[in-house]
Amino acid sequence: MKKYFLLAGALLLGGIAMAAPDTLYVKPSDLRMHQLKSGLRQYMVTIQKPDKPHVLSQSLWNRDVRFEKHEGQEQLVIRQNWVGTDSTANRQVFSICREDFTPVYHTSTSFRGTAAFEFRQGQVVGSDTTANNAFKGFQVPSEEQAFNWELDLEFFEVLPLKANTVYSINFYHPGSRPGPGHKLYEVVGSEKIPTSNNRQTDCWKLRIDYGDNNYSMFWISKKQHEVLKMEERFNGNIRHKVKLSTVAGKYI
Repeated sequence: MKKYFLLAGALLLGGIAMAAPDTLYVKPSDLRMHQLKSGLRQYMVTIQKPDKPHVLSQSLWNRDVRFEKHEGQEQLVIRQNWVGTDSTANRQVFSICREDFTPVYHTSTSFRGTAAFEFRQGQVVGSDTTANNAFKGFQVPSEEQAFNWELDLEFFEVLPLKANTVYSINFYHPGSRPGPGHKLYEVVGSEKIPTSNNRQTDCWKLRIDYGDNNYSMFWISKKQHEVLKMEERFNGNIRHKVKLSTVAGKYI
């Protein structure tokens, strides 16, 4: 009888350890918008390519989050300015969302020109009111409301993160084909990482797998809900994003 109870207990513990994670299909109503703070975030971004392993390209990403009045309504406005050692990495990005992170408008200007989009009911279209828009006439269906994948660092701040959970997020990178699709991000654990003043910050580890050993991992602080760093491996390229604890300067 004693052996039976020991075996049953071992099976029970094993079942708990191997329990499948919960899946949350993320909707605007699931987001904790109060966790998103206004202000400037800066990330140092580095890329290491397999053909040049001893060369590290660098850029500074400035991302300014504000809640502003647009067309008489309070909107979430995010401005980005990327400044790189290679001029082809320079970008200016302007995005408008509703207060629940539902995208409205997105434009990006780089050495390739201007790309501007409007998120409408059932579709994403190239803006016909933005001057010199290279994507005028563009259209992809979006039967389910998609979130703007270019705002992932801010979006992760408002996710209701918890252990043993997969977040299915209908993301869309403006201008890409095919259109929107659900991406699976899983909380794969937590880790205390060193931050300023020799402190340790407890973070959730949020991971997305792209297949063929390609992935991105995000470390998101449990207390402040900030993305503190990201590591990505894709087709031999290694990219890191690290949030700066002190603002280097205002480039917005």
